[in-house]
Amino acid sequence: MRKTALAAYEELSILGKCPECNGRLVAAGGDEKVCSSCGIVFGRTESVQYSSGLAARKEPLGSYVINGSEGFGQTGLNPNSVGLDRVALSCCGLIERACGRMMLPRSVIENALRTARRLLPGRKTYRATVPAICAYALLYACRSAGITHIGYREILQTCSDAGHKVSKAQLLRIGMESSLPLPRSSPEELVRAVVRKLQANEEVAERLNHAALNPQAYFVRLFELAKNIAASSPFTGGPNPKTVAAGSVYLANLSISPKIVRQREAAETVGMAEYTIREYCVRARKQTETR
Repeated sequence: MRKTALAAYEELSILGKCPECNGRLVAAGGDEKVCSSCGIVFGRTESVQYSSGLAARKEPLGSYVINGSEGFGQTGLNPNSVGLDRVALSCCGLIERACGRMMLPRSVIENALRTARRLLPGRKTYRATVPAICAYALLYACRSAGITHIGYREILQTCSDAGHKVSKAQLLRIGMESSLPLPRSSPEELVRAVVRKLQANEEVAERLNHAALNPQAYFVRLFELAKNIAASSPFTGGPNPKTVAAGSVYLANLSISPKIVRQREAAETVGMAEYTIREYCVRARKQTETR
C-alpha cells in the first residue's frame, strides 16, 4: 500500500531527518522540531496552530489550508501538499515567532509575510535558506515601515537566538539578486533613531544632569541641528547612511555642549566603529571650512 505524502513526512521526521533536505532535526520547544539546515518546522500532530491569526483572510497562504471556519485556530493540512507549500507554511511560522520576540506591530508582520511569499519561489536562485528568506523579509518590512532601530544586527541576533544560522552576506545576496532591494531609510529617520538611543543612555543623562541642562530641550535642539547637517552632507552618496546620521548627531552635539555625547557613544547607536565616525567628522569639518 502506497504511503501518502504526509505519512512519508511524518516517518522521516520521527527518524530525525528533514523530508526537504535530509538535514538533522532539533527540538524547538513543545512538540515542534526544526531542521538545522533549512529551518522547516515540524510538529508531532497533523495540524498547525496559528497563535495570533496573522494570515490575512483575503490572502490564503496556499492550498495546504483546508479550513472552512472563520477563526484561525486549528488548521488542517492537506496530505497531498508538499514542497513549496510546506516551506511557505514553515516560513510564516518562523516570521511570526521572530516578530513576537521583537514585538513588531501587525502591519509589519503582514508585510513581512507577503514579502516572504514573493521571495520563496526564487530561493534556489538566491542560494538562500528558509531562515534567510524570513530574515530578509523582516528587514524589508521594517525598512518599509520606517523602523530604524531594527537592522541587520538585531535581525541576525533574533535568528541566532532561535537556533538558525543566517549571515549578513546571505541577506545582501538576496537583495542584489531578487527584485526586492531593501528600501533606503531617510536621513531624518536615521538621525531620529540615533537621538532616541542617546536619550536612553544613562551616561549621557548623567552628564546632562551634571551640566544642569534640560534633557528635553537639549535633545530637541540636537535633533534639529543634526537633521540639517545630515541633509546637507556632501557625503550622503558615499559613506554608510548610518555613519552620516551618527556623525551628524555628534557634530550637532559639539555646537551645543561638546562634553555631553562622545564619539564612542554616537558610534554605538548604529553599531559602527568609533574611528569610522571620527573620519567622517574630520572630512565633514574640512569640507565646511573650504566652502
